[in-house]
Amino acid sequence: MISSTEVIPAMLVFEEMDGKPLYYKGYRQVLDNKKSLEDILGSSFIQALIVSIVGSYIKGLLKGKDYWVISNEAGLHLSPGNNLANDIAVFDKALIKDVFSESYANVPPKIAVEVDSKIEAEHIANPTDYVFLKSDKLIEFGTERVIWILTGSRKILVTDQSRKWTIHEWHEFIPLFDGLEICLNDLLKEEGVI
Repeated sequence: MISSTEVIPAMLVFEEMDGKPLYYKGYRQVLDNKKSLEDILGSSFIQALIVSIVGSYIKGLLKGKDYWVISNEAGLHLSPGNNLANDIAVFDKALIKDVFSESYANVPPKIAVEVDSKIEAEHIANPTDYVFLKSDKLIEFGTERVIWILTGSRKILVTDQSRKWTIHEWHEFIPLFDGLEICLNDLLKEEGVI
C-alpha cells in the first residue's frame, strides 16, 4: 500500500477512478529501482497482438460506416476524477466534435474492448473487481458494451447496458453491435497465432 506521505510520480498513473490514481502494474519495482519506466509502460506482446488483430478486424467490419475504431490506450474523460483508457474503442463519428483536440474524448464509445488489466489495484479490495468497476463506469457513461479479453484464462467477459455479465470461451462468437460478431479464435488462427 502507498503511505499517505509517499509521492508517486504522475508518469506512473495509468488511469484515475473516483479521484484515485490507478498505477501501472509494476510501478513499485520502478520506485525501488528494480525496473525502468519503459519496462512497465508497454503491453505484453500477446496483449498488443490481440489489440492489433481485433482492432483491425472491427475496423474492417465498419469500413464505410460512421464509426472510428481507436486503439493505443485511447484516453476517455468521463467526469472529474474519472479518466480511463481503452485498448480499443469504437466511437460514433457524429459525437466527436473536435477530432484535433489534444484532450481525452469526453463522449462514450459505442463499445470498449480491453485486453487484460495493466494496473495495480491497491485501493480496490479485490484486484479482480477492477474489471467490474471500470466496466460499470463505462456503462454508466453510455458505452453500450464492454468486452474483456483475458489472456491468462483465455476467457472473454462481456457486459452491456443490461448490466448482465456473460463469460465466453475464445472459440465462441461474441456480439459487438448492430448484429456484428467476433470470434477471437478464428481471428488468431487466420493470423497464425494458434
